[in-house]
Amino acid sequence: MSITRGLVFALVSVIPAMILGLVAYIIFGGVTSSPSSEDFMYGPCYGVPFSLILIAFIYGVRIQVEME
Repeated sequence: MSITRGLVFALVSVIPAMILGLVAYIIFGGVTSSPSSEDFMYGPCYGVPFSLILIAFIYGVRIQVEME
């Protein structure tokens, strides 16, 4: 049950993670007008979204739900 909950949390966090990755890209000085590969930054584009999705998955796995 905890793996399923972790997967659901991770799937729900995909869109907000992508938005935060875009915001981080812009804050760190990413060029939004030029789509060349020379302006690409790996940290904001891959690191931020994947780390947030991983954190959501770990949170979903570790949370304990009390059932009566």
